[in-house]
Amino acid sequence: MSQGLRRRIALGDGRALAYRVYGDPHGELVLSCHGGLMSGLDAATGHEVARALGIALVSPDRPGIGGSSRSPGRTPLAWAHFDVGALLEHLASPAGGGLDTSRFAVTGWSEGGQYALAVAKAFPSRVSAVAVVAGALPLIDPAVFAELNRTDKRVAGLSLRAPTLAALGFAATRGLARAFPRLTAEASAAALDASDTVLLARHSAWFARCVAEGVADPRGAVDSYRAFVGPWGFPPASVTVPVVVHQGSADRLIPAAWAARLVEVLPDARLRSYPDEGHFIVLSRRAEVLSSLLSPA
Repeated sequence: MSQGLRRRIALGDGRALAYRVYGDPHGELVLSCHGGLMSGLDAATGHEVARALGIALVSPDRPGIGGSSRSPGRTPLAWAHFDVGALLEHLASPAGGGLDTSRFAVTGWSEGGQYALAVAKAFPSRVSAVAVVAGALPLIDPAVFAELNRTDKRVAGLSLRAPTLAALGFAATRGLARAFPRLTAEASAAALDASDTVLLARHSAWFARCVAEGVADPRGAVDSYRAFVGPWGFPPASVTVPVVVHQGSADRLIPAAWAARLVEVLPDARLRSYPDEGHFIVLSRRAEVLSSLLSPA
């Protein structure tokens, strides 16, 4: 298995699923669910940590993102059953590296949190632990949606009510990310806290590449935002797998209070807080996140 190089497999309905592998290609399987308007490339910064821990960090692109085909209207649970199910079958085969998929862990950052929980819901006997990093509550609840940051509310509204206009905006973002990576990171950092600003300045090239892939197909980005604020396909209370929720107290994209509320509704969960840190704890706390999956409480 080539580490970090995007590979594609054919799905049963004719679509394609793209994924990357980081860390130890023969290690313990951890599935990584990427953030919103990002791609499976967002796990790249975890390569060295995963390798040191003996983890095969497998990071797929969700439908319509990067190298994966669109699947408009899908729920996180439907994605887990169909797309992840096919990916697990492939990874267990010689062509996929012969990984042990009978028992694995899952991590999800930001929008990826609900997808990580969906995988645990779909495969409760096979998922050993979940790490939700700065993840959201179900946004189908209008009261919860009202607590979402202003930018995501505006983009979600456009994606739902004016998808063509939203797609044009995503196309412009794609052009900016490809031509001006540092400016893309600086523009995003303007809405974040000081710790995130430092991290994005350090990882601006990585961030811009992730964003460019995340909006490579503007229509796919619209699908992704619709799914972000749509139904998950299951209530969090039905996830029985052990979960660790990681949350920075200075996060300006995901309200820090959501983490405690998510822990309250999950049957087996605990909270790990990071004072004065923001949304990009996925970069600064990668070791803690991955280690929590190897030795869950």
